[in-house]
Amino acid sequence: MQITLVVEDDLSGSVAKRLVNQYLPTAEISGAFVAGGSIKSRIPGLNQRARYFGPVLALADLDRPMSCPIELVRELSSGLTIASDLLIRVAVLEIESWILADRESMAEWLGIALNNTPRFPETLEDPKRTLVQLASRSRARQLRESIAPARVAGTHRVGPRYNELVSNFVTGHWNPEAARLNAPSLDRAIARIAELTTP
Repeated sequence: MQITLVVEDDLSGSVAKRLVNQYLPTAEISGAFVAGGSIKSRIPGLNQRARYFGPVLALADLDRPMSCPIELVRELSSGLTIASDLLIRVAVLEIESWILADRESMAEWLGIALNNTPRFPETLEDPKRTLVQLASRSRARQLRESIAPARVAGTHRVGPRYNELVSNFVTGHWNPEAARLNAPSLDRAIARIAELTTP
């Protein structure tokens, strides 16, 4: 079976690939596309692709506090009869929520106390900012300086190697099985992905 991935940014792409590799280990990723923002305009085309060429995983951030992921899925698929092989999944609020949800691996990677990691990352107002703040306390100088922005600049939200290093964490350290226990939207996404079967 081949599966296509469509995400909003490179970090989400790393998460999507990690989930497919773990829960559909015999599937081949036929394409991974970064939408560069909202994927809404791509849904009709993705729906057609899923109908005729196999499964498509479209991963979006909720982004809006106090919103409902089900409502966003309805908005994205408005006016369409969604193909059974089009999986539209939503991270609450941002993909960083899912990444932070593996508290043990995050604490070990950054070299910080487990108690400093958030217990309920999907309730955070700004998960990305939380991850950056945690990295700024890391005992590893490279992580501090590369993930957190320079204090003197004050204009950049993340450091110069944020996407690269956090993606490396996702690929090499992040445990989705541990993370799904602390992130309900991730748990639902994993369950839906795992429903797909390979010949």
